[in-house]
Amino acid sequence: MNLKVLSLVDPSKVDVPMALLISLISIIIVFLILILIIVISHFLFKGIDKVDDTFNINARRKENKILNEDEDAVVALIAATIEFNKETGKNAHLNSIERID
Repeated sequence: MNLKVLSLVDPSKVDVPMALLISLISIIIVFLILILIIVISHFLFKGIDKVDDTFNINARRKENKILNEDEDAVVALIAATIEFNKETGKNAHLNSIERID
């Protein structure tokens, strides 16, 4: 079975030095494409970092000591949220919690 390959060089005239040159050119093309992909992804991630900095997407909230130390406060907060939802039909959003002494 005779397979014809689409190429720029006649396969019957390719010797070892020509084959090495073709291989070298192919390897260079592959690495150039890889470098192009790396550069594009670098700029994309740089843009994502700017968005994160602008909108504080990854900013951590301060840890609330009351919620960690007092389990009764957490239960009371959940109960108050459920009662608020039952009475008003609105969803509650907790912004902060402070102990009043």
